[in-house]
Amino acid sequence: MARSSASLAFMAQALVHTMALFGTAQAQAQRGHDLFTGAAPLVGQIAGHTRALPPQSVRCINCHAPGSAAPVSGSAPASAPTSATSFGPLLTRRHLTTAIERRGGPPSRYDAAAFCRLLRDGVDPAYVLIQRAMPRYTVSDADCRALWTLLSSPERP
Repeated sequence: MARSSASLAFMAQALVHTMALFGTAQAQAQRGHDLFTGAAPLVGQIAGHTRALPPQSVRCINCHAPGSAAPVSGSAPASAPTSATSFGPLLTRRHLTTAIERRGGPPSRYDAAAFCRLLRDGVDPAYVLIQRAMPRYTVSDADCRALWTLLSSPERP
């Protein structure tokens, strides 16, 4: 009987721990969504400039979602998945986590650290600089992880 009670208590603790982790991931994904859409502001500036851009102009969704902006000729290589009306590549799980050529560099894939380096410094996983038009963000580790959690979620295409 005591052994059964101990097993039951252990299973209950494991369930509570799993639910807490799920809640944390869910909260991170929600924070990532808020940052992506602009419901929570991001701080960014154009490379080489010190003045922050207005928060509404540095929302990820402005350039990385279908229907976000008019396409720019030559803005992305043919291998980059873009919508006919997306300024930058669509930030899908597949595009970020699959090894593909980006901007003429060797095949590479993102992980959380590479994604955060791209946002902050403008350097992709293959150490190729992104276009100057993409802002460089002043973003905390927690917010960077939240964006990564959202974009790399198995629920995303």
